[in-house]
Amino acid sequence: FGIPRNVYIIGTMNTADRSISLLDTALRRRFGFIEMMPDSSLLAGREVGGLALGAWLDALNSRLRRCLKRDARNLQIGHAYLMPTQPMISVPQFARVLRDDIIPLLEEYCYDDFGMLKEILGGGLVDEKAGCIREDVFGINRERDLIEALAGVLKQRFDELESG
Repeated sequence: FGIPRNVYIIGTMNTADRSISLLDTALRRRFGFIEMMPDSSLLAGREVGGLALGAWLDALNSRLRRCLKRDARNLQIGHAYLMPTQPMISVPQFARVLRDDIIPLLEEYCYDDFGMLKEILGGGLVDEKAGCIREDVFGINRERDLIEALAGVLKQRFDELESG
């Protein structure tokens, strides 16, 4: 049995999943690895409703690293969420990915700690007292409210950078 030289086998693995750490170690002993971290430069110049996607992703991942601490580097949100085939340009498409993909992942990371989730996503998206995501900002004709809530993440990131 052989594999032709022009065939590459590519596997992906999320190293944040500690339940497979022994498998991860075994694979690392046998195969070469190329680490692929989030790359916001692939989103350069792309905006959704006036929100710069690359800057928003950087701000979100900065908050994740600050709040989650242990293993946070491996828990960052990848750029692929924001570019299913091409970088997204519509607010409804972005809202769907945020609501259906990114937020559930962040909820899992935070283990129902809505205070931490609010620190990561901001108060415009998280109702800490009620222990839930503010679903109303995802409603029809609420695109501006959603973008403003997300812009809060960016604003805080820029404030942090300016203060040192």
